[in-house]
Parts: sequence; structure tokens; C-alpha cells
Amino acid sequence: MIRLIASDLDGTIIDTHNHCDPRIPETLNHYRSLGVKFAVCSGRPIDSVLPLLDGWGLREASDYIIGSNGGEVLECSTGKRQEAYKLSPEILRDVIDLYEPLNLIPTLYDGMTLYVSRISANTENVARRVGVKCIVGDVRALTVKPEFKEMFVVEPEDMETVERFAAEHPDPRFIGYKTAVDLFEITNPLLAKDVGIQVIGAMMHITPNEMMAFGDTTNDIQMLQYVRYGIAMENGSDDAKAVSYAIAPSVNECGMAEYLKAHLTDKLEVI
Repeated sequence: MIRLIASDLDGTIIDTHNHCDPRIPETLNHYRSLGVKFAVCSGRPIDSVLPLLDGWGLREASDYIIGSNGGEVLECSTGKRQEAYKLSPEILRDVIDLYEPLNLIPTLYDGMTLYVSRISANTENVARRVGVKCIVGDVRALTVKPEFKEMFVVEPEDMETVERFAAEHPDPRFIGYKTAVDLFEITNPLLAKDVGIQVIGAMMHITPNEMMAFGDTTNDIQMLQYVRYGIAMENGSDDAKAVSYAIAPSVNECGMAEYLKAHLTDKLEVI
């Protein structure tokens, strides 16, 4: 019996036009009426996710919010929060220095403002997607406290080069991966969305066998592997699809809602 449904946002239930099909919250609320809880899972900080949920029609459908790629968990009904696995400012500055030869755009994202080393069309697109203002600043100098991640804005055509560079320069203090076509993030190697899922599981006293999760790309892999039913989107990356239990239709075809209607019964059994 499924008791928790978790989902990534961008590319999974938020489409390429930054829109959430109304059938998504409608379908989620149907299963919530049967006892299922729903968790939003995002790389964004929780405080930047909250104001976006209203526009997407997901505020009332969300029982939990996992933010910062698993580093934060909010229980919406109580306001209770938990945090884990930040990187020290020293490590974050080392990361910025390491990737400097690639001419990427380092950022500092505080939930309200996206500080960038320089403005580009991609930085403006990223700021627009996350609903914050974009300001030029010395990101390295501004990095003075622990953060969940260092986020680089990347030209999409350069992403393979960045991923190859990361593989060739391993460091036990951090790990890097693509989170969007134009974003590459560095986090604590222990941090992933499955950490947030495990926290929620402990809160609800449930096991992975009672969980279903939806995702579309590399930073969703641990979450998709942890739950019994990890569902990748048709528009997702090959590595996410490779570890998934099944493939849902594309985000642009309201894939999550279509999959749930076809495969999760009102008895909350997967078929």
C-alpha cells in the first residue's frame, strides 16, 4: 500500500513553460483523500519553494517539502524543519576556485536573491525559473557561511565538458552533478533527495515499500532508487531512467497524473 508520493519539480511536474497542469494537484488531492501524503522534492531552498507553490496550485496538496536537494525537510502542518549536510565556506570557495578554468558562472542562492559573478541570458532564465532577482556580486567573497550547495550556471552545450571535468577531479569533500540543462551543482557527498525521503519516512513510520517517487534527472537518482516505486519521466535523463521502476509519460503530457491514474488504485495498490 502506498502511503507517500514524492516528486521533483522542474521537468517532472513543472513543464518547460514553468507551468503545473491543474490535473496534477487534482490527482494528488484525490489520493490524499484516501490517506496518501505528498512531498515536494526540490533542489531549491524551502523558503524559495513556498511562494511558488501557490502559483502552481500545489500549496494545499503538499504535506511535506524537501528543499536544498534533501538538506531541508518541512512538515507543512506543524512548521517543523530539519536540516543536514551543509558545506563549509572554505570548501565552497575551493569549489569555485577548482571550476574557475571552465569559465562557468558561480552563484550564491539565499532563497530570495541569486547572486552571480556575471549576468547572462542563462542566469536571467534561472532567476526567472526560481522566482528571485538576479544581482551581480563577488560570489567567492560573499560565501562566508555554510551552504547546502554551490550552483554553477552552465551553457547547455558545455554541460558534457563540465560533467567530464567533475569526473576527472574527484574530491571526497563534495560531489557534483547536473540538475538542469543549464545548472551544475556541488553538494556534500552524503546529501541527496533520499535523505529527505528517509526523514519523512521516519516521521510517518513507514518503509520504502510504501513510497512512490517521480523524478527526471541525475539528482533524483538516489530518491528513485530508495523508494520501492521510482518513476522516471519520459523526458528525463538516461541515467534516471536506468534506475527507475517504470517510465511515466512526459511532463508536457501531465505524465505524473496519467501514470497515477493508470497504475495506482483507490486501494493504494500499484498495478
